[in-house]
Amino acid sequence: MADSFDVKIIPEFDGTSQPVTEWFEKVELVCKLRNVKDLTTVVPLRLTGGAFAVFQQLAESDKKEIEKVKSALYSAKFTAYELFMARRLKSDEVVDVYLADLRRLSYLFGGVSDTALLCAFVAGLPDTVRQLLRAGTRLEAMKLDQVLDRARVLLREESSTAAAAQMRWGATRSRDSPPTRRQDFTCYNCGQPNHLARDCLMPRTRRRGSRSGRVTCHYCREVGHFAASCPENSVGEGASAPAPSQVL
Repeated sequence: MADSFDVKIIPEFDGTSQPVTEWFEKVELVCKLRNVKDLTTVVPLRLTGGAFAVFQQLAESDKKEIEKVKSALYSAKFTAYELFMARRLKSDEVVDVYLADLRRLSYLFGGVSDTALLCAFVAGLPDTVRQLLRAGTRLEAMKLDQVLDRARVLLREESSTAAAAQMRWGATRSRDSPPTRRQDFTCYNCGQPNHLARDCLMPRTRRRGSRSGRVTCHYCREVGHFAASCPENSVGEGASAPAPSQVL
């Protein structure tokens, strides 16, 4: 049976307050003196800040193995630094979330000054926003919160501009796109569907005003009269019907 003891005799560990190896040595010593065999029942209770975040990211099975917890805390500083250096604002990410994650990562590897955090923040913004920030403001004279406010405005403007450009592009594409060609045309020359008389490959045998009787009505498809005089065309389509092709 483990001896009861106040875990507060073990200092809290946030990942930066002291070297992780030194902290673990003290935890192991206290647990040994108090006859605590399972360090995983004690360690999580004394983790805070970035160190606790590292612990929370472990798989549930790994949280129960002290060596894996220790390994994660040992490597957290180097991993956090690499992630901090590579961090960029994601396309669908709120800029405040991006800055908060930069703070978290910097905290894990020991922290950075506000100036360094500001530089990392600006470097991770989209190119257009970063250039506007540098051109329109004196960053060296501004605080991080001021730069954050300015970045919010620029990102909203960029988003609105991109949306407007997308709408204009869509309208232009719709206007310039050729209309869909209907496939129910009937040739007035040969009477076959899906092409016009001007594209017909058959000989031009029908002549306007011809008395041969070979004129075909485009309304009822009968031979010998035009659509304008078709007995089945009660409304009369002569005005809108194309004239039959002529023999060249």
